[in-house]
Amino acid sequence: MSTVTGIAPGASKVAHGGRHHGADRTRAGALRVAAVFADHMVLQRDMPIAVFGTAPRDTQVVVQLRTADDVIVAQSASQDVRDAEAWTVLLPPLSAGGPYTLDVRAGHDTITCTDVFIGEVWLAGGQSNIELELHTSEHGADEIAAADDPLLRFYNTPKVGAVDEAAEADSAWCAAVTPEVAHMSAVGYHFGLRLREKLGEGVAVGIIDCYIGGTSISCWMSTATLNGSTAGRPYVERYEQAIAGKTDEQMRAEADAWQRTFDQWNNDVAAMKDTHPGITQPQIDAVLGPCPWPPPVTPFSERRVGAPFEGMVRRVAPYTVRGFLWYQGEEDELQCGSYRELLGLLIDEWRTLWNLDGYDEPTVGYQPGARTLPFLVVQLPQWIDGQVAALGEDPRRWPAIRAAQYDASESLDDVELVCTMDCGEFDNIHPLDKRTVGERIANLALRTVYGHQDVAAESPRAVHTSVAGAAIDVMFNHAHGLHWRGTTPDTMRDADDESGARAAGASGFEIAGDDGVYVDAEAQILEYSGIDAADGEHMKVRVSAPQVPAPTAVRYAWRSWGPAPLFNGDGLPAFPFADD
Repeated sequence: MSTVTGIAPGASKVAHGGRHHGADRTRAGALRVAAVFADHMVLQRDMPIAVFGTAPRDTQVVVQLRTADDVIVAQSASQDVRDAEAWTVLLPPLSAGGPYTLDVRAGHDTITCTDVFIGEVWLAGGQSNIELELHTSEHGADEIAAADDPLLRFYNTPKVGAVDEAAEADSAWCAAVTPEVAHMSAVGYHFGLRLREKLGEGVAVGIIDCYIGGTSISCWMSTATLNGSTAGRPYVERYEQAIAGKTDEQMRAEADAWQRTFDQWNNDVAAMKDTHPGITQPQIDAVLGPCPWPPPVTPFSERRVGAPFEGMVRRVAPYTVRGFLWYQGEEDELQCGSYRELLGLLIDEWRTLWNLDGYDEPTVGYQPGARTLPFLVVQLPQWIDGQVAALGEDPRRWPAIRAAQYDASESLDDVELVCTMDCGEFDNIHPLDKRTVGERIANLALRTVYGHQDVAAESPRAVHTSVAGAAIDVMFNHAHGLHWRGTTPDTMRDADDESGARAAGASGFEIAGDDGVYVDAEAQILEYSGIDAADGEHMKVRVSAPQVPAPTAVRYAWRSWGPAPLFNGDGLPAFPFADD
């Protein structure tokens, strides 16, 4: 049975509250700026600022940033548009501040953006769980009513599978205030709010939302990269096979029929929620059936391979950013064995694109060290399909995706991982608690990117295992105050902290002998007395089971949904692992 991911409930197509009907705001004569440059935008501080667009050949483009009193804060060198219509100019690094006005001039044509701030900018990418908007998240109505931070801003990249300049002209930067904030990524909102709290009152934060629910990782990469890799080529081949022999008319009819079914299902879901406030997604699915997913494969779908990469990512790149948030993987469950290779390729391709290296755009290396722009990755939380669980089955593909994400964080420079093993919901692939996720990512950014060593952000990691007679000892780092709490996510919020031992089946640990057959194991938290014991960050867990008198392998939380009760003193869950 494949994952039914679907689109995040209530997700909108573009940001609300900032429509620009009438004249195209991105154009003045033959001059065009990328749509991400707009009123109310946030530009990245302390780094050269790239401004880009298109203009006729043999024209000159100049960009100025000025105050309300017309004092020029920064000005680019003149850029000659020569070999192609694309142009990119640079403003020098600037400290946080604003509001400013940005003028882009080419000959007699000028495009002006007002209420511009210099601050911190992050791009949030992935599929439905980062797409899930504030109004559909846990306590969303209360969050929206309380939202009043004009220096937290977001840009919703239009969700398209091909370049759509009309949709781009209709997009806008919006402030995180009522009611506009309702359509901001809930994860992005809580991430940005936490940064605003810690980085200083005058530091604006901008989030570029660049995601589509139900998308595979292959959607966010170029087809050239996919075709050039062992892991990526089958995605392209499956797409080509799916559309082979079909006419455009046939595929459009299939897509329209699916859209009608999907829209009706969403309308029925909304009606049930209005009638029964607090109803859960599994309860809804029991009446209406699961989300009608996946949609048909077509050449005009935003979920085909490479589509949002071309229609979205390349349209906002190389807007200067501090780094990326990435929350994705659910759609690639059936190809979990390929995910690690593809994640590494995506990170490299995005970093290369933001460095303007190897593409058709002018080769301006405007972000020093751009190849190592930080990627903050959300490890998939716990989840299992209710029907699968009812059969007593677990394909354990999500543990494989989590392991791929973990390996990327261990082996690639400036890739950090957020553990969310306590944040999932049984039989609901769209868990509603996005505050915990957003704040955890922000804390990781504060510690690893901004140098706030006082911020707790590190989850316990298994760093060493050793056989101890009939048991296996597992040493964890970042393990001060190591304890047990609850079992699965639905029991953890209200559970008390526990020390000592946990019985088999409740510890989350399993061990195996030479036969490779894992069994549930008892686990006991012990003090660690090794060379690193003085730092207080290392603890030991002794794992054993009477059925395995000579254990050789151990793993923890290696289920799609199951016990994962180990936390450190900062309340951060331990990463799952398998040492076999």
